Amino acid sequence: MDSKMFHQRARDCLRLADECPDLYAREALVELADEFKQMGNTLETEARTRTRARSRRRDQVRDDSVSHRQPSAR
Repeated sequence: MDSKMFHQRARDCLRLADECPDLYAREALVELADEFKQMGNTLETEARTRTRARSRRRDQVRDDSVSHRQPSAR
């Protein structure tokens, strides 16, 4: 599951909670929505962290390859 799916599930739970006449079921749906939202946010944060790490590694490799080149003899 990706973050978009968790956020969609959170919206679904909130919509169902709005329609639910039972107070306890409504509260459970709101709590479930909060958990889905937290999980979606966690996945988004992890994805951003992985993307930044890949970018830093790619930049480091690029910098290393440039610094190791021999000057061309003319």
